[in-house]
Amino acid sequence: MELEPGAVCPPLEFTPTRVRLFRFSAVSWNSHRIHYDQEHARTEGFPDVVVQSTLHGEMFARTVLRWAGPGAVLRRVEWRNRATAYADVPLTCTATVSTVREEGDGHLVELALTETAADGTVCATGTVEVHIPDRAPGAESE
Repeated sequence: MELEPGAVCPPLEFTPTRVRLFRFSAVSWNSHRIHYDQEHARTEGFPDVVVQSTLHGEMFARTVLRWAGPGAVLRRVEWRNRATAYADVPLTCTATVSTVREEGDGHLVELALTETAADGTVCATGTVEVHIPDRAPGAESE
């Protein structure tokens, strides 16, 4: 893993299916029907069910934690929704290291985030701060 400004995390690609959106609504106590009822979403002017704004944040967190590895701890996740994302439209989350500084037993890393739909539309942008330990917990010392 490269810990310097400009380093790029592997992208995370996912498709928010209707089932996934329904389940996310259930676990996040989001009962707004635009997230799981296609006909209702259409009555509100959307072509299909809408990806929850908090799911964008969850996918950003997942992107960074997958890259940062075991023992990494999120300190902050911030994002803004830029365009509406819909069910069954593939999304890609990318993250680029902005700053790195030593902190305690590791590094505090800030990354810039972008989530893009398959047609190139930027659906969300943000930043995340993650503490990455020098060694994963339980790693054997030399």
